[in-house]
Parts: sequence; structure tokens; C-alpha cells
Amino acid sequence: MKFPLHTALFLFCLPLPGQRPADSPSEKITIEGTVVRAGSGDPLRKAQVVLQKAEGVEPARPLGAVTDDDGRFLITVTDPGRYILSASRNGYVHQQYGQRGPRRPGTTLTLGRGQRLRDIVFRLVPTAVISGRVVDEDGEPLPAVQVQALTTNYREGRRQLGQVSMTATNDLGEYRLYGLAPGRYHIRAVYTPGLSALVVIGNLMQQRFDDTAAEESYLPTYYPGANDPTQASPVDAAAGSEVRGIDISFHPARAVHVRGQLFNAVDGGPVRNGNAWLAPREAKVVGFSRVMQSQFVSPQGEFEIRGVTPGSYILLAHAPSKDGSRTYRGRLPLEVANSNIDGIKLLLNAGLDLAGRIRMEGEGRLDPEALGLWLQPRDQSQFGGEGGQVKPDGTFSIPGLAPGAYAVHVGNLPEDFYLKSARLGDEEVLEAGLDLSRFESAPGLLEVVVSSKGGRIDGVVSNDKQKPAGGAQVVLIPESRRRSRTDLFKSTPTDQNGRFTLRGIPPGEYKLFAWEDIERGAYQDPEFLKPFEERGHACQVQAGGAQAVELQLIQADESP
Repeated sequence: MKFPLHTALFLFCLPLPGQRPADSPSEKITIEGTVVRAGSGDPLRKAQVVLQKAEGVEPARPLGAVTDDDGRFLITVTDPGRYILSASRNGYVHQQYGQRGPRRPGTTLTLGRGQRLRDIVFRLVPTAVISGRVVDEDGEPLPAVQVQALTTNYREGRRQLGQVSMTATNDLGEYRLYGLAPGRYHIRAVYTPGLSALVVIGNLMQQRFDDTAAEESYLPTYYPGANDPTQASPVDAAAGSEVRGIDISFHPARAVHVRGQLFNAVDGGPVRNGNAWLAPREAKVVGFSRVMQSQFVSPQGEFEIRGVTPGSYILLAHAPSKDGSRTYRGRLPLEVANSNIDGIKLLLNAGLDLAGRIRMEGEGRLDPEALGLWLQPRDQSQFGGEGGQVKPDGTFSIPGLAPGAYAVHVGNLPEDFYLKSARLGDEEVLEAGLDLSRFESAPGLLEVVVSSKGGRIDGVVSNDKQKPAGGAQVVLIPESRRRSRTDLFKSTPTDQNGRFTLRGIPPGEYKLFAWEDIERGAYQDPEFLKPFEERGHACQVQAGGAQAVELQLIQADESP
């Protein structure tokens, strides 16, 4: 039997029995709404609205839309799952759906096949501006001064100042910090007088200072003129405002220099192409521990750091090996008083080479090359961390590690996996940390075990009216003796229905909390957590186990 050609094509395109037509209109997920200006409600044209997958190790490509003249947008997606929806526009603060304030989490959207969300409204808040001038002790403008807007945040359980914006003064000493979310800021200026341009001599790059410069220094200064952030005057910036006249005046302070020579401990010769700097032992501002300008070292390994004010420091230095395959490092505690320090001799060691292997327990698929193994120094005076590339067979190596204690982390684990163990010989180092200061040579193999049998908790959060609390922040906190391990803390926002899921939980005892509003990372601060300890829902997580819980919301006005 023969069919006409158009009939044959029609039959070929029909779905098989039990198969849904691809991209059927009834299967599509649509999200529509408007973006308006907070306060006035005026529609915002040309706002960018983005829908991004909230789960998975590899983030999917986001979907987006641009609002029309009426501020309306429409996004269509075919893949069910958990999503984050956000909106942004030039001159306004970026905002996630359900977000209660800047640097707060938004509400995760759980979207099912064929679902349609209507009447989503973003009320974007206009950004603020802080401007002023920076002058010296004679009132003369200072160009090229770094000016920073700082706000308080939490880092590993400690409340500190952190940068949210930075700019530099022009030739008139003027600065303008724009794009700020409404809030309270500390304004900080950093200036290094007498610093000339970099001078290139062959392959040696060296920073030169004016030899006629007095032994005085301009300390980092907070508005209006304090050197200590606790003595600074905060600046309140309202939505859409420009706060003018935030002027900072520098005044020179008595300073000393630190001079010495760097040597290579391998052959005893002077270090070439090295670098040395001073870091305070106690950093008051996140990301600005290196208050002393880093100095390039002479061919004889000689270094000089000027403008040092009294205090407790760590002298740090590093230099590459001749073949560039490793880095030599040295560190020396230093107490600086009111006198110059000369004649320091610092040996830079090749460090320790650490080799190891990652292996998996349980079922599931794991791509070792996709993992990230990271050693994070527990000493805050050591910056950054050291990572190793994991090979297909799970082995890794990290050369030139400086002595000290490290926390072991494994990143990019699939969602049901967790870091189960890290052993150096017979010693488990996950809790106490990997202490390399005890070794003079390679410490042996680090055996890292990851397991696919992470626990799972599904739950729902209700408010005081026993209704689902969308956009609450759910936090899983380990028992007291294990709270030094930051990897055991887990957090997630509830979706629009008040539901949440936590996966890949290491076995152990925990408490679950649900806050209506909480600063990011505040739950790692013991003092913040103390008033809420009894509000936590105790739970025992078993390997590969799953449980369902119901949590009561901690209201925003209950926070201390």
C-alpha cells in the first residue's frame, strides 16, 4: 500500500506510543511578571531578568529576557527543577526573587512540567553614590589614592569589614563610589607616597623609592581621619542618594623601615626575583591584610620595606625556582617598635611535596579529574591556599607546601557525595587539620576518601501562622565539637512552597535552624548562635539515610 508523500511525512513525525511530543505547549514552564522601581512602582524598561539552575555541579546556561516598555518579561523553560530568578538594571541594585536585602539569599523556585508562574514582581532599589576628596596634611589634593567602601560581614565566624566597591582619586583628589546598595559604609583610603613607576632592568623588575623621603608614612585612613576602623564614622547612604563631602585628610605618622636579605636554603645563595612583604598578625579588614607594599628583591636578595608602623607582623617572602617548577617560601614573626630593623636574614625553603590519592566508597559515578582538592591554611596570616590537579586514577601531588596546619577540602563533589576521611599514615586529619610543621621531608601519602552515601534531609518550614515560609534560610549546624570544620555547615533557601532539600550530608549529629532573615555566614559565629541553640531541631544523620522534618521559622524580629 502506498501513501502520498505528505502523509508519509506526517506519520514519520508522530510520537511513538507513550512518548510526549517534544516541547509541547502543555509541557512548557512559563514565568512572567514585571520589573518596577521600588517606591514609585514605575515600570523599568530594558531590565535584564535571568533564570539560572540552582542545582548540579556544572551550572547550566542561564535563560534570560529583557523587559519591554511596560516593564514586563516572559521566560519559557522546558526542564523542570530548582531555579534562581534575578533581575538587574544599570543604576539599580541586583536582586534575586524573594530577596529581603543586599547580600541576602533569595527564594528558590521549584518548577514542574507545565507550570505557569504569573504576576512575579521585582521592585528594584536605586543605587547610592558616595563622593568626596582626599587631601594631604596641607590640604593639597592627592591623586591615585585607593578609596574603598567597606561594610561588615562574616568570614569563618568572625565579623569583619570587607570591601564592596573601590575606586581611585583623580588629579584633583576627587573620588566617586557608585553602584552601592543602600546601607551603612566605612570609607577607607590607602596611599603610598614616594612610590615611582616600575623600573625594568633586564629581566629584573624592581620598585624604587625616593631616597629623600622622610621616615614617615601615610597610614590607611578611615573617614573622617581615623587609622583604626573602630574609631571611624560610618556613612549612611539611602536609596538613590549621592552623599557628597565625605572628605578624608591624611596626616603623616612616624614610621620605620625593615631591611634584610633573602637566601635560598637549598644552596645558601641569595634569592633572585623574590618578593617580600609584611602582613599584620590580626587582620581587621577582610582582604586587606597586606597593608605593607610588596617589594621586589635586588639581585643580591636584599629587600627594604618602608613606612612600617609599630605592630605585630609576619614577614613573608617567596621566590620561584630557576626552572619555575616550584616556589620557595619563608616566614618570620616580627615585632616592630619605634626603631628601624636591619640585618634580617631569612632562609627560603623549597617546602614539602605532598602526594596522595582520592578514592571512592559506595555506588555512583565519580570523575576524579572534575574534583578540586584544596588545602586551606588555618593561620590567617597565610593567604590563599594550595591546590592539586587530580588525575584520572585519583592521584594528586602538591609541591612546595609551606610548614603549617591546613584544612583539607574537596570541591565539585556530586550532590550525594561527601568527604569521609583524610588520613596521613595512621592519623585522621579532617578534624584536627593537616599539620605539616612536624615534617622536614615529604610526609607520606595523604589518603582521601569520598563517599556516595551522604545523608539527605527534606523538609518544610512554617511561619507563626502555620503557613509555608518561602525564602527562609535553612542552616544545618554540626554538634559543638565539630564546628571547627566549616565544610560540615550547610545552608539552603526554601522554595516558594517553604520546602527545602539538603544532600550529601556527612553522618553525625546536627541541629537544623530556619531563619526568616540572617546575614550570610552569621551562623558560624558562636556568639550569634548562642541565643538560638535551643531553637534548633536536633537530628541524627546516617550514612545513606533520608529523613523528613518540619521546622518552625525564626522570625526576623527575634534575631539578637
